[in-house]
Amino acid sequence: MIDAILPDPENDPPSDGSELELMFLFCLVWSAGACLVDEDRKPFNDFITSVSQNPGTGSYYDVFFDVKALQLRKWESEVKEYKPPLDRKFSSILVPTVDTTRYAWLLQKILVNKKPKPVMFCGFSGAAKTVTVQAAFDNMASASDIYNFLKINFSSRTNSADFQKNIEENIDKKSLKSYGPKAVGKKMIMFIDDLNMPTIDVYGT
Repeated sequence: MIDAILPDPENDPPSDGSELELMFLFCLVWSAGACLVDEDRKPFNDFITSVSQNPGTGSYYDVFFDVKALQLRKWESEVKEYKPPLDRKFSSILVPTVDTTRYAWLLQKILVNKKPKPVMFCGFSGAAKTVTVQAAFDNMASASDIYNFLKINFSSRTNSADFQKNIEENIDKKSLKSYGPKAVGKKMIMFIDDLNMPTIDVYGT
């Protein structure tokens, strides 16, 4: 997380001890503390607040570290105004909230990092995981033309051969041990939806 939010070379990195601590605490919350369920987040936040040298900011889950301003800001300030989808499909509707804004921001930061890492979204059905990820991809596509996005849907009938075939149809061999998207000069981001569906529904899937 620290690698993901460190500023570009043209911006000065935090040098003051207080600023460095705020950056570290933000990264701690969204790494070690990111997998905690709601009832465990408050004790974790209380512990961080008790050992921090900075004055209380409420919940560290409600703020992010602004690298340019070198301070914590509310996620609410980043929520954009709702715009209806261009395709007018109900399934494409995404009303921006603090949660969708926060998780899309975190996803983008980790994926466009110098050393991108895999990201896994966990949540109940209907928690807007898919549309949140898709919204992040749309923002990345509009801001840069270097990404190709491959979406692969998993179900109870998906097998390894299907998965491999889907990938092979969308990549080319670039060198002896290197593969990449067919478009020259692009990077591919693969989105697996859903990765795990352990509950058997009434139809047996």
